[in-house]
Amino acid sequence: MIKAIFFDIDGTLLSFKTHAVHPSTLRALQELRQRGVRLFISTGRHELLINNLDTSLFDGIVSLNGQCVRIGGKTIHANAMTAEDARSAVDFVTEHRLATIFEGIDFMRLNLMTDLARKGAALLDLRMPDTQDVSDIPDYPMLQLIVFCSPEQEAGLIARMPSCETTRWTPLLCDVMPRGGGKHVGIRKTLDYYGFSREESMAFGDGENDISMLQYVGLGVAMGNADAEVKAAADYVTTGTDDGGIAKALRRFGLISG
Repeated sequence: MIKAIFFDIDGTLLSFKTHAVHPSTLRALQELRQRGVRLFISTGRHELLINNLDTSLFDGIVSLNGQCVRIGGKTIHANAMTAEDARSAVDFVTEHRLATIFEGIDFMRLNLMTDLARKGAALLDLRMPDTQDVSDIPDYPMLQLIVFCSPEQEAGLIARMPSCETTRWTPLLCDVMPRGGGKHVGIRKTLDYYGFSREESMAFGDGENDISMLQYVGLGVAMGNADAEVKAAADYVTTGTDDGGIAKALRRFGLISG
């Protein structure tokens, strides 16, 4: 019996075309809540960057690719990178002039704006934070970085951050997080909090950063618009976000009415 369902945002709950939730998805979420199923967001975004989405529909948020979990406004999990890695990141992105969002538990800082960052913001319909000085960033716990860069620049950056790893789902940016992190870690912390088993959980996703959660939960569903490697990691592939894929999969597995 599925007791908890985790949803990625971009390309899953939200369409890249409309930046909105499909009407059938909204109806499905409301029915799931009526049936007592716990609903969670599981995203690479910082909680402060979640827009175009009614978070009151969800019981909690697994954010920053699993590095932070908040339930009912309470932080139950936070995983920070080392200060040394954060310092190396500041030095590298400053040297190479890479727009980077530094993300703590309850704050964000953007070092500078670039054309690549503008493209990324447009793709995700993000309200980018104002640019600020980041020289003191290593003094604060950093849970994740969003770096607007090429794969080659990503490789150079991560070579200087031995305790971290990256994940990428668009050519425009990569997410940098502590090694061994991932959405599956945040999901595990959430399930432990409620006393649910992996077999009682389900997840929907479309990007590379969703692979670990799709493999971890009892039933992993890839969206029809997902990349081939994401589909290969899932138990089931539904139709695309803009074709009501979430509701169709939930109906397929008897979690909402026909």
